[in-house]
Amino acid sequence: MSEHINGLLVMLTSGNEDGGKRATLAYTAACTSDAMGHRTQVFLAGDGSFWGCRGREEGVVVKGFPPLEELMESFCELGGEVYICSACDGVCAVQCGDEEQDLVRHSWVQPRGMAAVLDTLESGRSLSF
Repeated sequence: MSEHINGLLVMLTSGNEDGGKRATLAYTAACTSDAMGHRTQVFLAGDGSFWGCRGREEGVVVKGFPPLEELMESFCELGGEVYICSACDGVCAVQCGDEEQDLVRHSWVQPRGMAAVLDTLESGRSLSF
């Protein structure tokens, strides 16, 4: 059994269909949680796995929030953990027009199964975007 955390799991299941609004909200919540001293994990699943590939966050800005690229970098600098669903990686991340060879995962994003992520969350909280 893995080490259990009493922190926050942010489930990002939305892709870029809303212009990155839910991804921005997810990473804002994750950064805030991390800055408050909570161990925080972001789990990219389903369409949310879209954000696991480099370059997709560039130019995504939601009014009133920092650019998504800055939020993602800040979260990782704060020590946040980002996982991508191992079943979704390379499947759900592919959008129309993507070339598979062009998909390069961010260096800080690690594949992990849903059970492994949920197993670490005991008495913690989760948010879904």
